[in-house]
Amino acid sequence: MQSMQSEVVVLIGGSGGIGQAAARRFAQAGAHVVLVARGQEALERAAAQVHQAGGQASILTADVSQPGAATALAKQVEQTLGRVDVLVYGAAVFHAAPVTALDLDVARRAMDINYWGAVYAVQAFLPLVRAGQRKCIALVSSLSVHCTPAFFTAYAAPKHALHGFALSLRQELAPEGIRVVLVAPGPVDTGLIEGYLHGDLYRLPPGVPVLTPDEAARGLVQAVLQRRQQVVLPRRFAPLARLSIAFPVLLDMYYRWTLRHWRESVRQTVAATHNADSPTTSVPAESPCHQSVQKYRPGHGP
Repeated sequence: MQSMQSEVVVLIGGSGGIGQAAARRFAQAGAHVVLVARGQEALERAAAQVHQAGGQASILTADVSQPGAATALAKQVEQTLGRVDVLVYGAAVFHAAPVTALDLDVARRAMDINYWGAVYAVQAFLPLVRAGQRKCIALVSSLSVHCTPAFFTAYAAPKHALHGFALSLRQELAPEGIRVVLVAPGPVDTGLIEGYLHGDLYRLPPGVPVLTPDEAARGLVQAVLQRRQQVVLPRRFAPLARLSIAFPVLLDMYYRWTLRHWRESVRQTVAATHNADSPTTSVPAESPCHQSVQKYRPGHGP
Protein backbone atom coordinates (compact mmCIF):
# COMPACT_ATOMS: atom_id res chain seq x y z
CA MET A 1 0.00 0.00 0.00
CA GLN A 2 1.20 3.49 -0.83
CA SER A 3 2.27 5.67 2.07
CA MET A 4 -0.23 8.33 3.15
CA GLN A 5 2.00 9.68 5.89
CA SER A 6 0.73 12.99 7.29
CA GLU A 7 -2.27 13.04 4.92
CA VAL A 8 -5.72 13.98 6.22
CA VAL A 9 -8.70 11.79 5.30
CA VAL A 10 -12.22 12.90 6.24
CA LEU A 11 -14.67 9.98 6.32
CA ILE A 12 -18.31 11.06 6.47
CA GLY A 13 -20.23 7.99 7.54
CA GLY A 14 -17.20 6.66 9.37
CA SER A 15 -18.78 5.17 12.49
CA GLY A 16 -19.54 1.76 11.01
CA GLY A 17 -19.65 -0.48 7.96
CA ILE A 18 -17.49 0.46 5.00
CA GLY A 19 -16.47 3.80 6.50
CA GLN A 20 -15.18 2.27 9.72
CA ALA A 21 -13.26 -0.43 7.84
CA ALA A 22 -11.83 2.15 5.43
CA ALA A 23 -10.69 4.29 8.37
CA ARG A 24 -8.52 1.44 9.64
CA ARG A 25 -6.99 0.94 6.20
CA PHE A 26 -6.29 4.64 5.62
CA ALA A 27 -4.76 4.88 9.09
CA GLN A 28 -2.57 1.84 8.43
CA ALA A 29 -1.18 3.72 5.44
CA GLY A 30 -0.22 6.59 7.74
CA ALA A 31 -3.14 8.99 7.30
CA HIS A 32 -4.85 10.92 10.07
CA VAL A 33 -8.52 10.00 9.72
CA VAL A 34 -11.37 12.25 10.78
CA LEU A 35 -14.50 10.19 11.42
CA VAL A 36 -17.84 11.95 11.00
CA ALA A 37 -21.27 10.56 11.85
CA ARG A 38 -24.33 11.33 13.95
CA GLY A 39 -23.69 8.91 16.83
CA GLN A 40 -21.04 9.87 19.38
CA GLU A 41 -20.68 6.40 20.94
CA ALA A 42 -20.32 4.63 17.60
CA LEU A 43 -17.71 7.17 16.54
CA GLU A 44 -15.75 6.64 19.73
CA ARG A 45 -15.73 2.87 19.18
CA ALA A 46 -14.56 3.31 15.60
CA ALA A 47 -11.79 5.71 16.65
CA ALA A 48 -10.70 3.32 19.40
CA GLN A 49 -10.20 0.57 16.82
CA VAL A 50 -7.99 2.87 14.77
CA HIS A 51 -5.97 3.83 17.85
CA GLN A 52 -5.59 0.18 18.89
CA ALA A 53 -4.14 -0.55 15.46
CA GLY A 54 -1.59 2.24 15.95
CA GLY A 55 -3.32 4.82 13.75
CA GLN A 56 -4.42 8.41 14.26
CA ALA A 57 -8.09 9.31 14.40
CA SER A 58 -10.31 12.13 15.57
CA ILE A 59 -14.10 12.32 15.62
CA LEU A 60 -16.71 14.95 14.83
CA THR A 61 -20.45 14.48 15.32
CA ALA A 62 -22.83 15.98 12.79
CA ASP A 63 -25.86 15.26 10.66
CA VAL A 64 -24.53 16.36 7.29
CA SER A 65 -27.97 16.07 5.71
CA GLN A 66 -28.80 19.32 7.47
CA PRO A 67 -27.82 22.52 5.63
CA GLY A 68 -24.96 24.26 7.38
CA ALA A 69 -23.67 21.20 9.25
CA ALA A 70 -21.01 20.41 6.66
CA THR A 71 -19.83 24.03 6.64
CA ALA A 72 -19.35 23.93 10.42
CA LEU A 73 -17.46 20.64 10.08
CA ALA A 74 -15.14 22.05 7.43
CA LYS A 75 -14.33 25.02 9.65
CA GLN A 76 -13.42 22.69 12.53
CA VAL A 77 -11.15 20.60 10.30
CA GLU A 78 -9.53 23.72 8.87
CA GLN A 79 -8.79 25.07 12.35
CA THR A 80 -7.24 21.83 13.59
CA LEU A 81 -5.66 20.19 10.55
CA GLY A 82 -5.53 22.91 7.88
CA ARG A 83 -6.35 20.84 4.83
CA VAL A 84 -8.02 17.67 3.51
CA ASP A 85 -6.20 15.29 1.18
CA VAL A 86 -9.08 12.85 0.73
CA LEU A 87 -12.78 13.47 1.34
CA VAL A 88 -14.88 10.29 1.48
CA TYR A 89 -18.67 10.50 1.55
CA GLY A 90 -20.24 7.18 2.51
CA ALA A 91 -23.16 8.19 4.73
CA ALA A 92 -26.31 6.34 3.71
CA VAL A 93 -29.62 4.90 4.85
CA PHE A 94 -31.48 2.02 3.21
CA HIS A 95 -35.18 1.43 2.70
CA ALA A 96 -36.95 -1.08 0.47
CA ALA A 97 -40.69 -1.17 -0.16
CA PRO A 98 -43.26 -1.41 -2.95
CA VAL A 99 -43.95 2.07 -4.24
CA THR A 100 -47.55 2.06 -2.99
CA ALA A 101 -46.27 1.32 0.53
CA LEU A 102 -43.38 3.74 0.38
CA ASP A 103 -43.05 5.88 3.47
CA LEU A 104 -42.47 9.28 1.87
CA ASP A 105 -40.87 10.73 4.98
CA VAL A 106 -38.35 7.88 4.93
CA ALA A 107 -37.79 8.36 1.19
CA ARG A 108 -37.15 12.09 1.66
CA ARG A 109 -34.74 11.31 4.49
CA ALA A 110 -32.91 8.89 2.20
CA MET A 111 -32.55 11.60 -0.43
CA ASP A 112 -31.31 14.05 2.19
CA ILE A 113 -28.63 11.69 3.52
CA ASN A 114 -27.67 9.65 0.46
CA TYR A 115 -27.56 12.58 -1.96
CA TRP A 116 -27.89 16.07 -0.51
CA GLY A 117 -25.45 15.33 2.28
CA ALA A 118 -22.79 14.60 -0.34
CA VAL A 119 -23.54 17.86 -2.14
CA TYR A 120 -23.27 19.84 1.10
CA ALA A 121 -20.02 18.07 2.00
CA VAL A 122 -18.38 18.72 -1.35
CA GLN A 123 -19.33 22.39 -1.29
CA ALA A 124 -18.03 22.84 2.25
CA PHE A 125 -14.80 20.82 1.98
CA LEU A 126 -13.74 21.70 -1.56
CA PRO A 127 -11.49 24.61 -0.48
CA LEU A 128 -9.69 22.27 1.94
CA VAL A 129 -9.34 19.59 -0.75
CA ARG A 130 -7.82 22.22 -3.04
CA ALA A 131 -5.26 22.89 -0.30
CA GLY A 132 -4.47 19.19 0.09
CA GLN A 133 -1.76 17.12 -1.55
CA ARG A 134 -3.67 14.14 -2.93
CA LYS A 135 -6.72 16.20 -3.94
CA CYS A 136 -9.29 13.39 -4.02
CA ILE A 137 -13.03 13.19 -3.44
CA ALA A 138 -14.46 9.67 -3.13
CA LEU A 139 -18.23 9.14 -3.26
CA VAL A 140 -19.71 5.78 -2.30
CA SER A 141 -22.53 4.97 -4.69
CA SER A 142 -24.07 1.52 -5.23
CA LEU A 143 -24.20 -1.31 -7.73
CA SER A 144 -27.97 -0.72 -7.67
CA VAL A 145 -27.32 2.28 -9.93
CA HIS A 146 -26.27 -0.15 -12.65
CA CYS A 147 -28.52 -3.05 -11.69
CA THR A 148 -31.66 -1.75 -9.98
CA PRO A 149 -34.03 -4.43 -8.67
CA ALA A 150 -37.66 -4.11 -7.66
CA PHE A 151 -38.57 -2.29 -4.43
CA PHE A 152 -35.40 -0.14 -4.41
CA THR A 153 -37.06 3.14 -5.39
CA ALA A 154 -36.22 4.95 -2.13
CA TYR A 155 -32.59 3.77 -2.14
CA ALA A 156 -31.65 3.70 -5.81
CA ALA A 157 -33.09 7.11 -6.71
CA PRO A 158 -30.71 9.13 -4.48
CA LYS A 159 -27.83 6.86 -5.50
CA HIS A 160 -28.60 7.61 -9.16
CA ALA A 161 -28.57 11.31 -8.28
CA LEU A 162 -25.23 10.89 -6.50
CA HIS A 163 -23.86 9.06 -9.53
CA GLY A 164 -24.81 11.89 -11.88
CA PHE A 165 -23.44 14.46 -9.46
CA ALA A 166 -20.08 12.64 -9.39
CA LEU A 167 -19.82 12.33 -13.17
CA SER A 168 -20.39 16.05 -13.68
CA LEU A 169 -18.17 17.00 -10.74
CA ARG A 170 -15.35 14.95 -12.23
CA GLN A 171 -15.36 17.02 -15.41
CA GLU A 172 -15.60 20.26 -13.43
CA LEU A 173 -12.68 19.59 -11.10
CA ALA A 174 -10.33 17.70 -13.44
CA PRO A 175 -8.61 20.89 -14.73
CA GLU A 176 -7.55 21.62 -11.12
CA GLY A 177 -6.03 18.18 -10.71
CA ILE A 178 -8.76 17.07 -8.30
CA ARG A 179 -9.76 13.44 -8.77
CA VAL A 180 -13.36 12.37 -8.19
CA VAL A 181 -13.60 8.65 -7.44
CA LEU A 182 -16.97 6.90 -7.69
CA VAL A 183 -17.19 3.56 -5.87
CA ALA A 184 -20.21 1.30 -6.49
CA PRO A 185 -20.24 -1.73 -4.17
CA GLY A 186 -22.74 -4.53 -4.38
CA PRO A 187 -24.45 -5.86 -1.23
CA VAL A 188 -22.28 -5.38 1.86
CA ASP A 189 -22.92 -7.20 5.13
CA THR A 190 -23.57 -4.20 7.37
CA GLY A 191 -26.38 -3.06 9.62
CA LEU A 192 -27.63 -0.95 6.73
CA ILE A 193 -29.37 -3.91 5.08
CA GLU A 194 -29.95 -6.03 8.18
CA GLY A 195 -33.47 -7.40 8.14
CA TYR A 196 -33.83 -6.82 4.40
CA LEU A 197 -31.28 -9.09 2.71
CA HIS A 198 -32.72 -12.34 1.32
CA GLY A 199 -36.23 -11.25 2.26
CA ASP A 200 -39.11 -10.70 -0.15
CA LEU A 201 -37.92 -7.16 -0.83
CA TYR A 202 -34.22 -7.92 -1.31
CA ARG A 203 -33.66 -11.23 -3.03
CA LEU A 204 -30.23 -11.89 -4.52
CA PRO A 205 -29.81 -13.96 -7.67
CA PRO A 206 -27.34 -16.85 -7.48
CA GLY A 207 -23.75 -15.77 -8.00
CA VAL A 208 -24.13 -12.32 -6.43
CA PRO A 209 -21.80 -12.23 -3.38
CA VAL A 210 -22.35 -10.31 -0.18
CA LEU A 211 -19.15 -8.41 0.55
CA THR A 212 -17.69 -7.91 3.99
CA PRO A 213 -17.15 -4.29 5.05
CA ASP A 214 -13.40 -4.82 4.85
CA GLU A 215 -13.63 -6.17 1.29
CA ALA A 216 -15.57 -3.09 0.22
CA ALA A 217 -13.19 -0.83 2.16
CA ARG A 218 -10.19 -2.41 0.45
CA GLY A 219 -11.71 -1.62 -2.94
CA LEU A 220 -12.47 1.94 -1.85
CA VAL A 221 -8.95 2.61 -0.54
CA GLN A 222 -7.34 1.04 -3.61
CA ALA A 223 -9.50 3.21 -5.87
CA VAL A 224 -8.33 6.32 -4.02
CA LEU A 225 -4.65 5.35 -4.08
CA GLN A 226 -4.76 4.27 -7.73
CA ARG A 227 -6.71 7.41 -8.71
CA ARG A 228 -9.41 5.35 -10.39
CA GLN A 229 -12.40 7.19 -11.85
CA GLN A 230 -15.03 4.56 -11.20
CA VAL A 231 -14.93 1.16 -9.49
CA VAL A 232 -17.60 -1.52 -9.24
CA LEU A 233 -17.19 -3.97 -6.36
CA PRO A 234 -16.61 -6.82 -6.75
CA ARG A 235 -14.62 -5.79 -9.80
CA ARG A 236 -15.59 -8.85 -11.83
CA PHE A 237 -19.11 -7.39 -11.95
CA ALA A 238 -17.97 -4.29 -13.85
CA PRO A 239 -18.68 -5.75 -17.34
CA LEU A 240 -22.11 -6.91 -16.20
CA ALA A 241 -22.84 -3.48 -14.76
CA ARG A 242 -21.99 -1.81 -18.07
CA LEU A 243 -24.11 -4.30 -19.99
CA SER A 244 -27.06 -3.74 -17.67
CA ILE A 245 -26.96 0.01 -18.32
CA ALA A 246 -26.61 -0.46 -22.07
CA PHE A 247 -29.30 -3.16 -22.25
CA PRO A 248 -31.74 -2.84 -19.32
CA VAL A 249 -33.70 -5.88 -20.46
CA LEU A 250 -30.75 -8.07 -19.50
CA LEU A 251 -31.31 -7.40 -15.80
CA ASP A 252 -34.94 -8.46 -16.02
CA MET A 253 -33.91 -11.59 -17.90
CA TYR A 254 -31.20 -12.37 -15.33
CA TYR A 255 -33.65 -12.25 -12.45
CA ARG A 256 -36.22 -14.34 -14.29
CA TRP A 257 -33.66 -16.97 -15.30
CA THR A 258 -31.94 -17.30 -11.93
CA LEU A 259 -34.78 -16.79 -9.44
CA ARG A 260 -37.73 -19.16 -9.76
CA HIS A 261 -41.07 -17.44 -10.23
CA TRP A 262 -39.43 -14.00 -9.85
CA ARG A 263 -42.19 -12.00 -11.52
CA GLU A 264 -44.89 -13.87 -9.64
CA SER A 265 -43.05 -13.23 -6.37
CA VAL A 266 -42.88 -9.51 -7.14
CA ARG A 267 -46.56 -9.45 -8.08
CA GLN A 268 -47.56 -11.24 -4.86
CA THR A 269 -45.47 -8.91 -2.70
CA VAL A 270 -47.04 -5.84 -4.28
CA ALA A 271 -50.55 -7.33 -4.02
CA ALA A 272 -50.05 -8.38 -0.41
CA THR A 273 -48.85 -4.90 0.53
CA HIS A 274 -51.83 -3.34 -1.21
CA ASN A 275 -54.22 -5.72 0.54
CA ALA A 276 -52.57 -5.08 3.90
CA ASP A 277 -53.40 -1.39 3.55
CA SER A 278 -57.04 -2.12 2.77
CA PRO A 279 -59.37 -1.71 5.78
CA THR A 280 -61.33 -4.79 4.73
CA THR A 281 -58.58 -7.18 3.72
CA SER A 282 -55.91 -8.92 5.79
CA VAL A 283 -52.90 -10.99 4.77
CA PRO A 284 -52.87 -14.58 6.05
CA ALA A 285 -50.11 -15.22 8.59
CA GLU A 286 -48.82 -18.11 6.50
CA SER A 287 -48.36 -15.87 3.45
CA PRO A 288 -44.69 -15.64 2.36
CA CYS A 289 -45.21 -11.90 2.05
CA HIS A 290 -46.77 -11.43 5.50
CA GLN A 291 -43.62 -10.41 7.38
CA SER A 292 -42.49 -7.93 4.74
CA VAL A 293 -45.93 -6.40 4.45
CA GLN A 294 -46.13 -5.79 8.19
CA LYS A 295 -42.65 -4.29 8.29
CA TYR A 296 -42.93 -1.99 5.30
CA ARG A 297 -46.44 -0.60 5.46
CA PRO A 298 -46.66 3.19 5.11
CA GLY A 299 -45.52 4.83 8.31
CA HIS A 300 -43.11 1.99 9.16
CA GLY A 301 -39.55 2.87 8.15
CA PRO A 302 -36.56 0.56 8.50
